[in-house]
Amino acid sequence: MKNEVFNGSRFWNWFKYDITQMWRNHMFAALGIGLSGLIAYIVVVCYNLIVNGQWQAINGDARLAVFILAFIALELYQTSTYGYLTKKKEGSAWLMAPASGLEKWTSMLINTLIVIPVLFFVVFLGTDWLITLLDHTGGKSLLFSFSGMLSDITNAIRNSEVDFSIASFVWVFISGFCVNFLYFLLSGLVFKKHKIIWGIVAMMVISSALTFIFSRIGWNVNTEFMAGTHNSSAIMNGFAACMTAAALCLAGGILYRIKTIKH
Repeated sequence: MKNEVFNGSRFWNWFKYDITQMWRNHMFAALGIGLSGLIAYIVVVCYNLIVNGQWQAINGDARLAVFILAFIALELYQTSTYGYLTKKKEGSAWLMAPASGLEKWTSMLINTLIVIPVLFFVVFLGTDWLITLLDHTGGKSLLFSFSGMLSDITNAIRNSEVDFSIASFVWVFISGFCVNFLYFLLSGLVFKKHKIIWGIVAMMVISSALTFIFSRIGWNVNTEFMAGTHNSSAIMNGFAACMTAAALCLAGGILYRIKTIKH
């Protein structure tokens, strides 16, 4: 008798179907975001040829700006990847599909936190590397720049007076990334219309409330910093724990929304 909560074979079949449907539904958006660096390169080269009469590629700073904007767009787009579940026809069909809620939730998180970001990084950075390899007028690739930036951050942490580890810094970065992607995924499942707008509005309200709360309890922390008695390792670990808890809460909220969504 098959496990009704989570069955490995059934999950794998659902995951393959889920990722195939996602590609079919969001192929053009994925290509637009992933290849935005190539699009910017073509636009800049054409502009320089027409206006300045010379071949000049987009420089490294501008490519970094495009990368950041593309990554933000990817975060916001998570409201659309499964946002159709709030629609009666598509959502009802998804809920009636032969897989348990836990299996659908697991597939959703894998796609959101692993598949989509990894594909974005591979396509965007791979394209950027290929462009700079073939056209030296644009400078060094973002991969080279990121490698140097990571090395600088690592050396700065090691040579500074702070006592938190590089692992703590990396964990804060990863957990923060998960929080952002899961938040907009949940926004897509909660709001029926204007998902991005309402998601941003809700984020502003939550941020204001948290800022008010922490401002009321943060006096002692500020005093410790001013007195030089703070423990940067404990503070960084506490921040990492808070971000991890937030990511887990959002993941739990997504599971709850899947099990309670009605049309």
